[in-house]
Amino acid sequence: MKTTRLVLFYFLLTGIILVSNACLNPPNTSNALPASNNTNASNTALNYSAKRRNIKICTFNIQNLGLKKLNKPEVIKELVSIIRKYDVVAVQEISDVHNTVGMRFLEIINQGQATEYNMVLSERSGQQPDDKNDQEQYAFYYNTTTIKDLGQSRLYNDSLHDYFEREPFLAHFKVMQGNFSFVLCTVHTKPEAAVEEIKSLDETVKWAKNIYNNEDDYIVLGDFNASCSYAKPAQLDALEIRKNYQWLIADTVKTNLSSKQCAYDRIVITQTTKSDYTGNWGVDRCFISKSISDHWPVWAEFYANKDAH
Repeated sequence: MKTTRLVLFYFLLTGIILVSNACLNPPNTSNALPASNNTNASNTALNYSAKRRNIKICTFNIQNLGLKKLNKPEVIKELVSIIRKYDVVAVQEISDVHNTVGMRFLEIINQGQATEYNMVLSERSGQQPDDKNDQEQYAFYYNTTTIKDLGQSRLYNDSLHDYFEREPFLAHFKVMQGNFSFVLCTVHTKPEAAVEEIKSLDETVKWAKNIYNNEDDYIVLGDFNASCSYAKPAQLDALEIRKNYQWLIADTVKTNLSSKQCAYDRIVITQTTKSDYTGNWGVDRCFISKSISDHWPVWAEFYANKDAH
């Protein structure tokens, strides 16, 4: 009996060490099947840190990121290691009414680090009168040695239609050592209205093109709640955002820690961005504790210097 317990303890300890190492080291290969609309793409990731041939953009719903979570050292250590893997991370669910958590988290990300990250932080989304009870902030955390903020960040102006419970947040970036520039649009949809809100993302991109009128490349990413009971593939297939864009994260993957196989978190690109996409994407399943989040980070890779526009 003692031998059996020792063996079980050994395997459990080994598993914890492997998960911890996965969080501390950048993912070099996609851990999911290639997206169905890009079956010819290679799944072997390039070494982007060596020659700056590409960058990795991530979306991460850090469940209820507030002061309470910031005061948990073991949780914050894991979150920082995740953020610092990627060139840009779109974070959803910053839930601090005092608007201090976003900046405090940035300070922690940079503590004792040679490579500095910066942040583009939104106002509190949910600005329409009927959405005041579900306000959150968004943030883009980015590596300042690889990414430049081009300014003009803003929440989508939802005052006319009230499409969203939490308005999408947009920001404009460019690769430092390349010609790839792009607009990121992140959203956290209301689960019960996921299909309708996902539908409205097409209108959001059209609106954005009037603001960033010299930009051709748009990447929409975030917690779409685009799966399981909230959104069926057939419902998504009927939408313009599905027909006229490329969805990089397959419907069949699991992006959260629940027992269900749900692809809630997505990355979607405009057709003009396809030539900048390397074909590599993944779900970073580097933790098993819901104290960190109930969602895993999801990422996609883009060439730094192949922008044809």
